[in-house]
Amino acid sequence: MTAKTEPDTAARTPWPLAGLLLVAAGTFLSVTTEMLPMGLLSSIARDLDVSEPTVGLLVTGYALMVALFAAPMGRLTARFRRRGLLVATLIAYAASNVIMALSTAYPLATAARLLGGLSHGAFWAICAGYVARMVTADRVGRAVTLVFAGGTVAIMLGVPAGTALGLAIGWRAAFAVLAGVALLLALVGRRLLPDFPGEEPGTGLSLLRVLRTPSVAIVVITTAVTMLGYFAFYTYISPFLQSAGLSEQALSLALLGYGAAGAVGLLAAGLLVDKRPRFAMLAGTTLLTVALIVLAFAGHSPALAVAAAALAGLALNALATLVQAAILRAAPAGAADTAAALNASAFNVGIGGGALVGGIVLAGWGPSALPIVAALLTCAGVCGVAYGRREGFPATVPSSIG
Repeated sequence: MTAKTEPDTAARTPWPLAGLLLVAAGTFLSVTTEMLPMGLLSSIARDLDVSEPTVGLLVTGYALMVALFAAPMGRLTARFRRRGLLVATLIAYAASNVIMALSTAYPLATAARLLGGLSHGAFWAICAGYVARMVTADRVGRAVTLVFAGGTVAIMLGVPAGTALGLAIGWRAAFAVLAGVALLLALVGRRLLPDFPGEEPGTGLSLLRVLRTPSVAIVVITTAVTMLGYFAFYTYISPFLQSAGLSEQALSLALLGYGAAGAVGLLAAGLLVDKRPRFAMLAGTTLLTVALIVLAFAGHSPALAVAAAALAGLALNALATLVQAAILRAAPAGAADTAAALNASAFNVGIGGGALVGGIVLAGWGPSALPIVAALLTCAGVCGVAYGRREGFPATVPSSIG
């Protein structure tokens, strides 16, 4: 069943580079905003006079808002024109980062992160579907790869740079800079991005109907369990690496190496996403699990810990792109935005739940237990890909996108 919409006012083009790069800048902003507290965990905890696991809950709360509201917000805003909605989410990001920069107490920081989570949910509910409408069907995978390269650049440069800035002149300055970036992107996007109509009233499939589609269900479940495992470790990567012998001052360089490895993973995803998507998913989930197992044996070897964390980053960044392309291909006709919103919720169930699970593990058993629990969960992701050989993760790419 294909949802009826108004004719697009902006036609698909083979490769609208300027628009794709601007949306990529939006993913850079979103990922940096979400992940920055991880690099500044100790600084924020000291300044707000709370524990590191408590600061980790700022990540949990942010991700929880995305998990709960990405899909519903996707449906509630389905009738809105796409460009205006995307620009509005960028302005909301700016507001949340301003509040975070002004926070002098933990409750205000919590409010800032909850607003950021709502903004993030709205952005990711429309981002993948918007990109899919910008290009021809045979280039969707590569377009998604380019756009989500912004997330890799965020991990490679945004989070390390924000961490370095926060350590040098205060963590609030880092969030103030992010607010300025968000406003700039909103202004440029209002003029540069193509516009597309939303759905007509009464059209489109319900969330439940889309989720019950077998191909969508397996992608969503695989995304959730894989990210749950990974972020149980990554949320607390700073204390883990410090427990392995890395100094706090060396964290920025370690995160930079992690991001560089992620760029390699993104490149690999770009080469395989439109050619061998199933192989790429199996390789990515397996590599992630192996890297986490190696981290469990890193002990007090900072070199081994940093190398294994970089390997995990390579796998994760490839998977972040691969699951976005997979959900667009798995979506029923006319339901690409809804399916992408559901997967955004699943992704953030993993991020928020991982932060919560990792906080419990960190408080109860210490940093060394984090990669063990994480590997058990990502192994379930490998099983999900293996199970979805016919529905969700086929070996070949379909000729059209839902």
